[in-house]
Amino acid sequence: MAVSEVITIQVEADSVIVLAPALMADRTARLFFTSIVGGTTIESGWRCPRRNLPISTLVVRINSFLEGRGYKISRTGLAEEEVKRELERKRSFERARTAAQSLRDGQTTIELDSVIRQLREIGWREENRSLFPYQKAGVLHALNSVNAANFSVPGSGKTTTTLAIAATHIASDTIDLVIVVGPLSCFAPWEKEVRAAVPDFLQPVRIRGSATQRRLIYSQVSRQQILLMSYATAAADRFELIDLCQKLKVMLVVDESHRVKRFRGGLWAPALMAIARHARIRLTLSGTPMPQSGRDLYSQLRILWPSGELTGPPDDFATRVNKSFDSVLSDVRPFVSRTPKRDLGLEPYIVRRHTTELASLQAEIYELIESQFRRNLEDAATWKEKLEVLRRGKLIRLLQAAANPDLLNKTDGHYRLPRFSGPNPTLLQRLADYRHVEEPAKFTRALEIIQDIVVRSEATGGKTVCWSNFVHNLDQFAAVARSRLELPVFQIDGRVPVGDQPSEENANTNPYDIDTREVIIDRFLNTDGPALLVTNPASTSESISLHQSCHNAIYLDRTYDCALFLQSIDRIHRLGLRAGQSVEVHIILAAHSGRITIDHLVDQSLIRKERIMGHLLEGAELAPLGSPEDPLESAEGDIEDLNNLLRYLLGEEPAYEDEV
Repeated sequence: MAVSEVITIQVEADSVIVLAPALMADRTARLFFTSIVGGTTIESGWRCPRRNLPISTLVVRINSFLEGRGYKISRTGLAEEEVKRELERKRSFERARTAAQSLRDGQTTIELDSVIRQLREIGWREENRSLFPYQKAGVLHALNSVNAANFSVPGSGKTTTTLAIAATHIASDTIDLVIVVGPLSCFAPWEKEVRAAVPDFLQPVRIRGSATQRRLIYSQVSRQQILLMSYATAAADRFELIDLCQKLKVMLVVDESHRVKRFRGGLWAPALMAIARHARIRLTLSGTPMPQSGRDLYSQLRILWPSGELTGPPDDFATRVNKSFDSVLSDVRPFVSRTPKRDLGLEPYIVRRHTTELASLQAEIYELIESQFRRNLEDAATWKEKLEVLRRGKLIRLLQAAANPDLLNKTDGHYRLPRFSGPNPTLLQRLADYRHVEEPAKFTRALEIIQDIVVRSEATGGKTVCWSNFVHNLDQFAAVARSRLELPVFQIDGRVPVGDQPSEENANTNPYDIDTREVIIDRFLNTDGPALLVTNPASTSESISLHQSCHNAIYLDRTYDCALFLQSIDRIHRLGLRAGQSVEVHIILAAHSGRITIDHLVDQSLIRKERIMGHLLEGAELAPLGSPEDPLESAEGDIEDLNNLLRYLLGEEPAYEDEV
């Protein structure tokens, strides 16, 4: 109910003062100011501390409450400025949404020809980076919607598209500077694309070193630079970056933005939202924007529109995701561009399956591990109880036994697995002896495949990437390959630093003098002739491109994690492959006395999941992938995987057609 008396809102230090004698008797108002906003009663009103909110957010929230109830309001000083800014933000959002929606309807005030002409004028090198039609569509979309998400599939050239957007904005004097926040592994791809597309127009600068060194870099920032920094650096330097945004017109780009998806808590998302409030233009990039669920979109969308125009409060967003996800996507769609994989025009990769018999001791160990699982299942009365026993038993042990039994003698930090222990002394003795007695069957088969690749593709380089999910397996296979193959062998895993991570004593060292992942990858790709890269998907599944000269992948082992498997294939099967270039994926499956093993169950599971996930990646619509957040939970599969494994352990072997 409206009243005639005018209510005053003003800002004092870190509080908002509301002077409203007529409201003191209003029960709803008292509840709002004391319980919801956390204010304290003063003479003729309330003092509301900002607490964890920006003062601007608190002012707007109070103003909206009072306006919604029909009160007349007088705002002074900062309060008036913040409300005006909020009104302008709302108008800006509506203008952007209208323009983005009009573009989807085929109408735009920005002509593509004029954008291309402007790029040519600033020196865009079309001979190196001619934009594909879908990249041009992505540029137009971002220019129309102002703050945009590019959720195109991995390997579709999102970095190049974003560079074209940034160059156009700078040439138009919309922005001065680009800040890219992403994983350390994205630095080299950004630098490479700048060198290829606009080396004379944009200058990439890595933000690295101590806090003092970083502040010095910020003090020397100039127009037409691209600052590359990690999420952790952006969170630590949020106030310096906000200050930079206030001095210059900044475009904020969050690369691999699904990594800041944490719905509650965390440091990265709140820091990036705070920085985004002061950036002129905001973009988020991800090939897998919803690894787990629709909630993963919240932080990414909040970076685009930090005042919550696209999301509303987090609890409301979560409710909408659960009850009406389609309505969320409908609201989001104008601000999202997405290129499905089918639009990349890539030839399908070729899958070759190779079945190899376990050698005698490995076969005995595998059988003993299987038998232990079966014994553990005997005391479980119901199917549900058996599934629970299976989950507790760490079925990943079977995968390790099929790959290399010596892995059971090691701790595994990634999956948080201790050394294997159990009541069977025979098994423990076989494990202790294994490495000194026998070579894993998959090692022997992988070496044969590599030698065949070298012979068949000698003219084109014969480079191969060999994948395993277990770091100790990488160590042992790399050692065997170096001793048996006459070619360079490179290795990357979590122990190799990403990007440039110099210590204090070599802080001024050229980053390319340090054996980082990107340096090792450069050496691998630029080696003359055949070469082998041994790595794990957890370390090399994002922001890495191997397709320039590597077109063969061998899998020593795979888990039930389909997203990680497909991401690893994307390293060699992506935009930029030469016309007619074939890509081969070699999968080694262990067999035991002619019978299938857990490898075959994993294979069938990944085929099933790839059909579902492939449909999501092939299509232009957004949908969550539904992957668990825990690496071990992802590796050990879903309920259908557990059911199939339980049937296998109880003697029901599924039909399986092997391909060689």
